Amino acid sequence: MSGQGREGAVALVTGGGSGIGRAASQRLAADGAAVVVADLNGDSAARTVALIEAAGGRALAVVANIAAEADNIHMFDEAERTFGGVDMAFLNAGTLQPYIPLNEVSVELFDRIISVNLRGTFLGVQQALTRLRPGGACVVTASAAGLIGFAEAAAYATSKHGLIGLVKSSAAAFAARSLRINAICPGMVLTPMNGLEGSEAIEDPDKLDYPDYRGGLSAQQVAEVAIFLMSRRAAGLNGQAQLVDAALLSSFPPLAG
Repeated sequence: MSGQGREGAVALVTGGGSGIGRAASQRLAADGAAVVVADLNGDSAARTVALIEAAGGRALAVVANIAAEADNIHMFDEAERTFGGVDMAFLNAGTLQPYIPLNEVSVELFDRIISVNLRGTFLGVQQALTRLRPGGACVVTASAAGLIGFAEAAAYATSKHGLIGLVKSSAAAFAARSLRINAICPGMVLTPMNGLEGSEAIEDPDKLDYPDYRGGLSAQQVAEVAIFLMSRRAAGLNGQAQLVDAALLSSFPPLAG
């Protein structure tokens, strides 16, 4: 692999049908990678693939529920069958919970959030460990809520704290196989999952605006950090959790307007 370390490479992106996952898929393809776009919503995954192909890239849509072990195996199988292997895994899929007090979080809701965000990503990490080609890298989407408490989203914050622990605990095993694993911890991002609308246009990464946490980050601004962590330029980073929040958590009280 040359340049950014993506020309001729194969990338697997979960949650690739929208938001950060779509932005990452498009950018990876623009850099020359073949991209497997995995998403629970098949139509959304197909739309991302159509955008990539319209720009001259190569991509494959795969319907996958990351909470199911069989689906995690299937998406790696499809990547290997179609493109010959996997070099980068961006395990980005996840789900939110309603903003409610702790005493209103039901056991069923807690179990659902943990099943998708923590257990589901754990299953993907296991596959990445054994199936990424040497020199490859895995990035997991955690959250700023994985670094602090979140009073009105306790189940979500718990799942994201767990993901950071998973990444740190997996680093040695990945290193033993000449691989790396890191996490990104986004703050507020303008994506449909957050109920916010942001531009889905992919811009020249060298011309992205300086982000303002008060307005939220674009999906691409976050995706660019994940892409860097999967590149050879980040070869010295393993087992880290990178906050991507435009300084939202850098001071208390939060930065004044």
